[in-house]
Amino acid sequence: SSGINAEYGTLPTVYRITLSHLVAYQQTIATDKENAFPVLTTSIAHFSTLISYIKVVNSRTILKSALVSGQKFLDNFLSLGLPLLGDMITSSYIDVQVLLKKIQSSTRYLHHVTCHSKSSKDIALTARVPLLKKFLEAFVLKVKAMLAAKGCTSAFWVGNLKQRNLKGEEIVSQVVIEEEEDEKEEDDGIDDLSELSIDTDDEDDKDSRTEDHSDSMSIGY
Repeated sequence: SSGINAEYGTLPTVYRITLSHLVAYQQTIATDKENAFPVLTTSIAHFSTLISYIKVVNSRTILKSALVSGQKFLDNFLSLGLPLLGDMITSSYIDVQVLLKKIQSSTRYLHHVTCHSKSSKDIALTARVPLLKKFLEAFVLKVKAMLAAKGCTSAFWVGNLKQRNLKGEEIVSQVVIEEEEDEKEEDDGIDDLSELSIDTDDEDDKDSRTEDHSDSMSIGY
């Protein structure tokens, strides 16, 4: 189902189990080659729906499930989905573009979840943030590498994303800034705020792009 219907008390459990089953379904890309693209398309669509649901209900338990399963979903996408899209990009660019834009909306919101988790100082959430952020950064780097390998370097640019909360509001917090600086030192200089973009009209892109990039589509987070 594209929606989630459950009593509020059981909703976190339903959400966690649904995400878990989705990750398992996504892994069938490796074994069902004939249906690999439909599986990838369906899994990304449902993942987008589940992550967007946080905008409606964002309890601590649901956020934790999103952080945990979000990392697993991205791991599968990078190892199974991205190679598939790389093989298709020259013959089915529009299809690849649509899927990258779809998953980009989810990775961007997961970035908001990581920012919220750090600013809330909730240990159960912040403990899950570093690993997810590494996969968010890996998403940008590997998609960029795939596009470059396929001769699409002129179609993308790299910008920076602002720290935002679950409502999309910019976070101006010394605590978050200090934590970002500490993490950057631990990550040996990796910029976890980078965004790979290629042809979109997304509002967040407008915040970070220049006039020369007005025709770019975002596939970063």
